[in-house]
Amino acid sequence: MEFGVVTGNFGAFGEDPGVDGCLAVAEEAERLGYDSVWVHDHVIMPSNVTSQYLYNDTGASPFRSDQFIYDPLALMAAIGARTSRVRIGTSVLIVPYRNPLVLAKALSTIDRISHGRVILGIGVGWMAEEFHALGIGEYWPHRGRVTDEFMAVCVDLWTQDGPSSFHGTWVTYDNVGANPLPVQKPHIPIWVGGKTEAAIRRVGRYGTGYHTVASSPAQVAHEVAAVKAELERVGRDPAELVVSMLWAFAGVTGREQLIDALGEYSRAGLHHIVGIPSVHPIDQTDLSTHDRLRVTLDNLRAFASEVLPVAR
Repeated sequence: MEFGVVTGNFGAFGEDPGVDGCLAVAEEAERLGYDSVWVHDHVIMPSNVTSQYLYNDTGASPFRSDQFIYDPLALMAAIGARTSRVRIGTSVLIVPYRNPLVLAKALSTIDRISHGRVILGIGVGWMAEEFHALGIGEYWPHRGRVTDEFMAVCVDLWTQDGPSSFHGTWVTYDNVGANPLPVQKPHIPIWVGGKTEAAIRRVGRYGTGYHTVASSPAQVAHEVAAVKAELERVGRDPAELVVSMLWAFAGVTGREQLIDALGEYSRAGLHHIVGIPSVHPIDQTDLSTHDRLRVTLDNLRAFASEVLPVAR
């Protein structure tokens, strides 16, 4: 199993230490031998969210409008320049939020900066209020199809041999070049996020990975079986699939419990954990942002010394 560290660009460190805290986490993750570092994505955060959040028991949004959210693509570029080995992923990038030609260029540039270390985890979005605030409310009811078309554009631009053309529902262009292409071939790996049947079909169409969130080992096994069945249905080799999960709301803490749980996840078919569970839990409710950074780094070190040697 591989282990990825969440850098904290979404609400972790506030103004001080801010983005420097995110970079410190990424650099320490590389030094300690973790496999990847990850950023989350929202552009803005409305204050009155009524859209259903899919990944907790209540359906209520767990986020606040006063959270600091550092742009994932800008931070990925900075991490690429400050590190040399760890892969750099999005968990997940909300595809409809960005013009796909601009997105393709940004990601190919980051892949060049990092010498081929980008993992593109994608999602269709769950918050209608954010779509409307960004001026793309018309995408909301069609966000799955918009995502598929935008990713087709990215793949077209990343794999072109000379200028290419595209004619879709939302995107049209003729005879455009898009150099530089990404370092990775045939293109940047795409790990599809979500738990729905539509997400599973999306993996079958173009995903090289499946990225779930907050699933139990039994749920992971069920999801993996469904994704592999879809790959077989469309004539793809299920052995090529990478299965990852954002660790959240799992309620598993302490070294022995963690080791047992990771074994269960591995047997269920999970290859890559995103987010490092607490080895020695600490209530962070009233911590300053500097103390939160210290606790995060301490936990990375504890997990690396006490859990990684056994879990890998």
